[in-house]
Amino acid sequence: MAFVDLEGVVRPGIGKGVAKRLRAAQQIPAIVYGGSGAPVPVAVKQKDLAALLVAQGRGNVIVHLSLAGGDGGAARTVLLKEVQIDPVRGGVLHADFLEISLERKIKVEVPLELDGVPVGKAKGGLVEWHLREVAVECLPLAIPQAIRVDISALDLGDALHVRDLPVPEGVRVLGDGGRAVVAVTAPAAEEEAAPAVAEAAPAEPEVLTKREGKEEAAAAAPAEEKGKKEPEKKVREPEKKGKE
Repeated sequence: MAFVDLEGVVRPGIGKGVAKRLRAAQQIPAIVYGGSGAPVPVAVKQKDLAALLVAQGRGNVIVHLSLAGGDGGAARTVLLKEVQIDPVRGGVLHADFLEISLERKIKVEVPLELDGVPVGKAKGGLVEWHLREVAVECLPLAIPQAIRVDISALDLGDALHVRDLPVPEGVRVLGDGGRAVVAVTAPAAEEEAAPAVAEAAPAEPEVLTKREGKEEAAAAAPAEEKGKKEPEKKVREPEKKGKE
């Protein structure tokens, strides 16, 4: 378990005005709660808190917080539980410290780390990491930095659950034991595309010439119509003139 020493002061007052003046002086307003007494408003140096956040990123850190000034001044054992970040500028606005006892069990979140390459991945399987951290209960000095999980034996269709996590002695994992931590799934089978049946294209209307149209009409005429003869044209012969 990692330990960090941090110095702070008890704040003489609270409120937005006090907090604004502290930040202008490169200090971060904070609160210490969870002890036998009332919560204590404190302030810590901005650079010291930044270093603590870096250490906290690698796992839980027990902090020896030395406080000066005020009735709440003394050394306290705490955990950094929460920080408030400025959504615009990105700086830290406020910090929360939980006072703990090294003799009393606490509940904390512990990160999960995966080791190895699943055998199912070589067969085309997909590794799905569902759970990145888990809640545990233990004494502060027994808090693991991380829980390392060997996933090299996972084959296609296999999964590792919360109940399968290897935890040190004295550490109890909380939550649903049946929840999947990591799984190796087979790739989705590609659906064979059904052969597309080509639809018969509608016939385009024929464009007939004038002559072809007449021939078509004649061919389609009824037989009786075809049998009729056109009336003979009478030719009038010229009259013969008599002899003079």
